[in-house]
Amino acid sequence: MSNTHSLHFKKNKLKKLALCATLACTSFTAVNVQADAEPPRNTFLADSPWPMSHRNSYNQASSPLRGLEPGDRTDVDYTAALPSITLAYASDNVAWGSTFGSIYKVDTSTYWITKLDIKLQSLPEDGISGAYSLVDKDGDFFAPRDMSLTRYGDAVEGDPRSDIVAEAIFDIPSELKTVEGEHVVGMNMTYDGHIALATSAGLVMTISRDFTSYKAISLGADQEVSNSIAVDEDGGIFVVTSKQMHRIQWDGENLDLQWSANYEAGPDSPLPGRLGIGSGSTPTLMGKADEDKFVVFTDGAELMNLVLMWRDEIPADWEPVAEGKDRRIAAEFPITFGIADRTKSISEQSVMVRGHSALVVDNEYSWDSSQLGEDPQWGMVTVLFSNLKFNSPEGVEKFSWKSDTREVVSDWSNQESCPNGIPTMSEASNLAYCWGQIGGKWTILGFDWDTGETKVEAPMGYLPKYNSTYAATQVVANRQIVGGTVSGVVRIQPK
Repeated sequence: MSNTHSLHFKKNKLKKLALCATLACTSFTAVNVQADAEPPRNTFLADSPWPMSHRNSYNQASSPLRGLEPGDRTDVDYTAALPSITLAYASDNVAWGSTFGSIYKVDTSTYWITKLDIKLQSLPEDGISGAYSLVDKDGDFFAPRDMSLTRYGDAVEGDPRSDIVAEAIFDIPSELKTVEGEHVVGMNMTYDGHIALATSAGLVMTISRDFTSYKAISLGADQEVSNSIAVDEDGGIFVVTSKQMHRIQWDGENLDLQWSANYEAGPDSPLPGRLGIGSGSTPTLMGKADEDKFVVFTDGAELMNLVLMWRDEIPADWEPVAEGKDRRIAAEFPITFGIADRTKSISEQSVMVRGHSALVVDNEYSWDSSQLGEDPQWGMVTVLFSNLKFNSPEGVEKFSWKSDTREVVSDWSNQESCPNGIPTMSEASNLAYCWGQIGGKWTILGFDWDTGETKVEAPMGYLPKYNSTYAATQVVANRQIVGGTVSGVVRIQPK
């Protein structure tokens, strides 16, 4: 479907708009390092260390840059900015962020903040709408709310310390809406410079960055989306729903459903700490060029699996991994976090990928706070106490795909606690990191990528302001690690 859109401009003024999700986006100067494990760079994203949620269009959430290392003494800085899930960079220090009632820019070197207050006319339909955003090559910040997308910029072009302006709003046409409460969930950038969106009801769209045109396709009824989407350089848009993994093909003019594949979706109601049913992870792409190429995610089975699906053509000699399984599944590996008799595991975090290796963290909380009431939001209260001993999950596990034997193996597991944040990895430091906790104190943990041994412990504090609440752990400039929290932004850096 193609059409013109509902477009509203409000140049050089503050636009009353409520972005309800919790997210921060940051800006960073050009990254000249192109590590061998890096996927093809999307030139329509800001040329920065972390221009969008999950860092790149492949959603790998890993970095070629150096991070904290053994022996480092660290400084911890915090600035209040209301809830912030992810930081996406456009230059070394300047970060864009969206909260319940504001859009802001923050310089993470000085914690100077410019804020655009948004007068809320109503609460958001769902807090996940706005949790994924990006900065494009022109330095504009794109953030969704409900069934709209807003482009923000600097009042003075090129001056990040100038005021924020809402430059344009794209309203998704009402005739495309299929259910009450439908809202934008996932967002990414195609390699030809279009914004790709997915709504909670399985509507997938590409929108020109100037908001003058769009295309849309529906995945059909009862396809609930609660995670973001991945994009590859060949026009593939990968969307996981409560029932299936889908590849939608974008050719620059049209969207077509290329394939859909079933996976173990699990129960019909969200588990404690989960944002939706089915998979708890945003799809991550693994492999490039002539390598084995997959879309990677965790499923909804009671004992969760790491799932790899062939993202292009299935090898001609490939047999299903088990009777009744979709032939597109290349691997379905149980995640036990090193506990042999484990029968249940849960993760709400996206799978972090570097090369043909992947990292998963445990989010199985002991306290089911959904018992507090019928509203699904009660089930999220457990996340606020996920650093406490009675409730904290424990487990980190790394996996690798072996191309010679065409199978997944578990490389190592570690029983450290990474309660609720997305992990990351520094290729330069050969360490994986998570927003962890030790004895209830929020602590950046660093694991040897080859052995899993804990090499870094950088404590932050006990207070809730250090609670990551689903935020990304990000390796940025000058070996800093930055992350959003329940009430602001935290930076940890070597002294």
